[in-house]
Amino acid sequence: MFEDALGDLTGDALASPAVSGHDRAAEPGFILVAGDPAIGFAHVVDLESHAHLDQISVHPDHARRGVGTALLEGVAERATLKGHGALTLTTYADIAWNAPFYARHGFTEFADDDPRTASQLAISANEERLGLSRHGRRIWMRRVLRPHRTTDEIAGFLPTVDASPRDVGVLRAVVRRPGPGAREVLGVGHLDVTAGLVGDTWVERGSRRTADGSPHPDMQLNLMNHRLIEFLAQEPGREQLAGDQMFVDLDLSHDNLPAWSELHIGGPDGAVIVVTDQPHNGCGKFIARFGKDALAFVNGPEGRPRRLRGLCAKVVRPGPVRPGDEVRVVRPQATPAE
Repeated sequence: MFEDALGDLTGDALASPAVSGHDRAAEPGFILVAGDPAIGFAHVVDLESHAHLDQISVHPDHARRGVGTALLEGVAERATLKGHGALTLTTYADIAWNAPFYARHGFTEFADDDPRTASQLAISANEERLGLSRHGRRIWMRRVLRPHRTTDEIAGFLPTVDASPRDVGVLRAVVRRPGPGAREVLGVGHLDVTAGLVGDTWVERGSRRTADGSPHPDMQLNLMNHRLIEFLAQEPGREQLAGDQMFVDLDLSHDNLPAWSELHIGGPDGAVIVVTDQPHNGCGKFIARFGKDALAFVNGPEGRPRRLRGLCAKVVRPGPVRPGDEVRVVRPQATPAE
């Protein structure tokens, strides 16, 4: 089919042998097969923030009979049941059974300024290495699987966020990230001055903000307002997808928590963390999980002063932390004017 559209592909990546079913099955995700014997299949990979349609193929003898559409809808249903908020793919923009087909089934092209996740950048880099772009424009497309909050809805929710406690709040959830895309909601977490949240992968995550690419010491922890993530996620099981380790019922705005404010968790002898001056911004993963409107809002003029995407902190006194713990604010003392 590609040769009919593009000409002789001898030696080209598009004519290379496909990845085997065994190799596909070894990746995190799932495979749907149509027919017995098979006449088509779809392979979906679970990325760190969404589901990605790596391949969908129908035997030419069975084309134009709805098999591809059935596989595509089956993929969307299965990915939704697995908790994904979006399904992505890469394809050719101008080949009829590529982007135009997907557009008829709810996929839209990424905008040029849409941020890409690390996994998406790696996929694009591999396609470039294979030379796929010499046959035409390659694009990313996305189908939203769950309705996301709109800009107007988020703006209307601001009074609820603004009513969060200012001086004494509550820790609502502690989430450990043991691996890429993995989440563990903890009944008790342990904060450590060196490791941050014990068992979390912060210690393995490099940072573009350090000279040597090592983990940034002022970004051990990410905290987010629980009222907002509860609103954006819409389902309790999706709140931890934000990727923050702690969700608190507390006003996280710059006005309320200037940099170097302390948060005392669990009473006077409990753990203490300090708010740092490192920004915590939404990224491509946030789009995949909660939508473009949410990303634009938290990174926009209403969101940044309120730290709607959250804040960065580090541990200054170790100790256990539990959902329900009191979170008491101790703001830095003003320096007397000389």
